[in-house]
Amino acid sequence: MTTTRPSTAESSAGGVLSPALRATTIGVVALVSLHAFEALALTTVMPTIARELDGESLYAMAFTATLAAGIVSIVWSGNLADRRGPRPPLVIGLVLFAVGLVGAGLAPTMHVLIAARVVQGLGAGMTSTALYVVVTRIYPQRLHTAILAGFSAAWVVPSMVGPFIAGLITQALGWRWVFGLSLAVLVGAGMLLARILPSLSQDVVDVPWRRAALLCAVLLAIGVLVLNAAAENLDARGIALAAVAVVVVGVSVLPLTPRGTLRLARGLPTDIALRALAFAGFSGAEIYLPRLLTDRDGLSPSLAGLSLTVTGVTWFAGSSIQGRWDQRFEIGRTATFALTLMTLTLMLMAVAVATGAPAWVLIALFPLAGFGIGTLYPRATAQALSRADPEEQGFVSSALQIGDSAGGATAIALSAVVFAGIGMAAPGSAGLSSAGGTAAYAAVFAAMALPVAVGALAGRRVR
Repeated sequence: MTTTRPSTAESSAGGVLSPALRATTIGVVALVSLHAFEALALTTVMPTIARELDGESLYAMAFTATLAAGIVSIVWSGNLADRRGPRPPLVIGLVLFAVGLVGAGLAPTMHVLIAARVVQGLGAGMTSTALYVVVTRIYPQRLHTAILAGFSAAWVVPSMVGPFIAGLITQALGWRWVFGLSLAVLVGAGMLLARILPSLSQDVVDVPWRRAALLCAVLLAIGVLVLNAAAENLDARGIALAAVAVVVVGVSVLPLTPRGTLRLARGLPTDIALRALAFAGFSGAEIYLPRLLTDRDGLSPSLAGLSLTVTGVTWFAGSSIQGRWDQRFEIGRTATFALTLMTLTLMLMAVAVATGAPAWVLIALFPLAGFGIGTLYPRATAQALSRADPEEQGFVSSALQIGDSAGGATAIALSAVVFAGIGMAAPGSAGLSSAGGTAAYAAVFAAMALPVAVGALAGRRVR
């Protein structure tokens, strides 16, 4: 049984906004914009949420839970997309995302909020993987870098206004209304996508369910959550539990990514590994920056979000350069440059925190990391997708997302362990007004530079 899809001749003519592709481009970019707004808004206001719900010890878990749940749904979505095309995972993902937003907005406690964030993560994983399958099946290969750069462009407006608006809403109406605004954006994106769903119908293929991969995804998610939970009690038992969790994460990720990904083998494995390493360092640092600026410097949520606003713009700038002139830049040198820039930026941020540099220094530094990851992402992603055979597009798409989610979730969990451990070991409490707090935040930024540095050393292996 088969279904219709745009003809090759029709879809290959013109650019991403050609008549044959315009509706699809608008729909997928709208959905990426939703993900962007929700992620940036929550990063900005989560310090306020954690304080009001008396859940500061679960601060990192609110982010890790979303990424961990996404790991499971990414595998499910990739397998489902290989069998039935991208339309079913898109629809299921949108519904789950909406349910999660409603639950988070009504959450009476931090534990309920985290449960709702799990549902959000399931929805986000479904939709994000489906979008990559849309790229490989609807757009000709020559437009892959351009549409992926468009995905980064979709972060620009949410990056410019999302953190500031979320901060203002929190100050004027309360943080719960931020989830309400995200729900409104979701409805708008859903209406656009509803118009293009018929064009997303694909050939039906009898691909077997990857049950072993789904089991590994569940184990990986559990390992990440246990690692994060260990940060709440760093005694001998907690440290041993964290060590076991790291092993579980490493073993579980193997069947979910191409062979050789963990050792950065040349080709597709390195494409995926470099994205994962970059996203790991970026995510672990990003969630702590607004918290540092609000607690140490007393900035309002809207002003603390300024760093994320500028970072979103520089991310787009890096992606835009690659989208327009990717043929001018050799990919090995591009990857090495991008990851080296990120490494140096995170190390400078660690030094700035340790030496008590003012807030504007940190706000000015972090956008350099955004430019680095924006430069890397579209090139590494387009190259990975171009290597995939038609029957493996769902697997490669899910592997890209698994790398990001597993890397980001593991890095955030480890950052929580570092923050708690250094905060307890240094003089004073882990509050930002103490020496312990300063050392803890500096250690987090330094630790997040390590995975990016590994990627920088292996950058030329993407050739």
